[in-house]
Formats: sequence, C-alpha cells, structure tokens
Amino acid sequence: MQCRQCGQKLEVVRRCRQVRLRCEGCGKEYRIHEVAADLDPEMEKQLERHNSIIYD
Repeated sequence: MQCRQCGQKLEVVRRCRQVRLRCEGCGKEYRIHEVAADLDPEMEKQLERHNSIIYD
C-alpha cells in the first residue's frame, strides 16, 4: 500500500492502544479507518496479526 501524499510504502506501526500506518518516506501517519477502502491484500494480511485495532 502506498502513501497518498508521496507514494512511498506504508508500514504498520503498533503503539500502546493503537495501530497506525506510517509512510516510510515522508513519515505521515494514517489511522486505519482513513485508508480502509484502499487496503491491499498484503496490508490486510499484516493487519490480521493484530488481534484488536482501536479506531480513534
């Protein structure tokens, strides 16, 4: 999955009580619900490893 701002790859970042997607290039962070419609199969598989995702 790619960043909407710069087109670089997004990575899953897990913190206490939250999971976010962060761009490896520009550092922009996305909440899961902001990009849910754009999730690709690879990113969905990565997110499946987290047993709960809190939408904040």
